[in-house]
Amino acid sequence: MKFTYLFILLFISKNILALELSCLFEEVHINGDTEQGLFLVKDEKFRYQYFSKNLFTVFHKGNSFFYVENRDKNKFFRINENTQILSAIKDIISEYPQIKSEYSFGDTYVKVELSKSNFLKRVIVLSEQIKLSVYMNDCKEMPIKDMYFFWSPFWDYNY
Repeated sequence: MKFTYLFILLFISKNILALELSCLFEEVHINGDTEQGLFLVKDEKFRYQYFSKNLFTVFHKGNSFFYVENRDKNKFFRINENTQILSAIKDIISEYPQIKSEYSFGDTYVKVELSKSNFLKRVIVLSEQIKLSVYMNDCKEMPIKDMYFFWSPFWDYNY
């Protein structure tokens, strides 16, 4: 009987700490280029969607990463290489709400700044391949439907 209570307590505490978050982002590269988009998180799944039709949307679900070209949302591709930064995002999300201010993933250094309400405010990524800051804006903790984490079929999300 006490194991049943323990199971119920663990289930409830997992749901209390479950993260469902929607943010707009602005990605600023060291050369001055900027991109804007949408970042969705539900539990350990995420969606990182650029608004530009010339770019793409990245999905993480389970142990896999996929991307869909924003120009043709009927085609999706599995990401098998160069997933270090995507894995870093996944690992940081999995630590919520105990997000640290600094991370190191191989040759990639990530610094995280939190807002006063303990949401992501800025993420700085430094590696030999990439140097950028991602500013998180208008973050809202709210229920997000699972369908927005499917790459096929692709569901548009209205912020």
